[in-house]
Amino acid sequence: CGQYFCEDHRLPENHNCPELWRVRTRSPPSVERERISVPRYEVKEPSIMYPFKAMRKEWTSITEIYHLTIGAAVVMAVGLSLMGPGFSWVAYIIQNPLAAFSSALLFMTLFISHELAHKISAKHFGLWAEFRLNVIGISLTTLSIFSPLIKVVSPGTVVVSGVASKEVIGKTALAGPLTNIVLAFLLYSASLHPLCSSTSVASGALLSIWIALLNLIPVGIFDGAKIFWWNKTVWAASFCISLILLMLFLFF
Repeated sequence: CGQYFCEDHRLPENHNCPELWRVRTRSPPSVERERISVPRYEVKEPSIMYPFKAMRKEWTSITEIYHLTIGAAVVMAVGLSLMGPGFSWVAYIIQNPLAAFSSALLFMTLFISHELAHKISAKHFGLWAEFRLNVIGISLTTLSIFSPLIKVVSPGTVVVSGVASKEVIGKTALAGPLTNIVLAFLLYSASLHPLCSSTSVASGALLSIWIALLNLIPVGIFDGAKIFWWNKTVWAASFCISLILLMLFLFF
């Protein structure tokens, strides 16, 4: 404003300078700011750490063979108990031992193939995997031998160890039901051949597709829950194929 003030009031804001508006309306000096490039990091899908087990190069172990043998024997016994209502299956085994044990062996093979498919898939992805009996499972399966109505066939499962992505978990879970779907189709095709025993082979095809369909239920500990979590399209396709094959086996 061109006036003179003491040291305490010489600044424009200290003496209510009438020309203070010029300062307030003045645009701030342009300052070129250096652009800082922030690196973009790709967000990777988190991996799942299964309980750690000592990694061994051997494909199997004595412990697994022991558990697998007991599980297979109990499952085969359940298969024998399906030969007739109540305890009439005992008489059927005595009268037709070859047919009875052949059907029970097929029943056991369908179960073992399902579990081994999980193991092979897990080993393919570099994970540790071995079959282990479960106390509750083996107990219920053993009781199913003598139960005339309820049959539970789940003596154990394949235990997996290592770091796995969602895709690896889903594919490992899919291996079991997919194996049963393929076996069901092959058995049904074989049952149409005149040289095959259509009754036992067709029953094996029906049982195999039931195993696949049951395991594809997307809840709880079933394989379907892991497949659904990984890829809903793959789960839907697998479930629909199993359902279509079941309808085919039942009505055609």
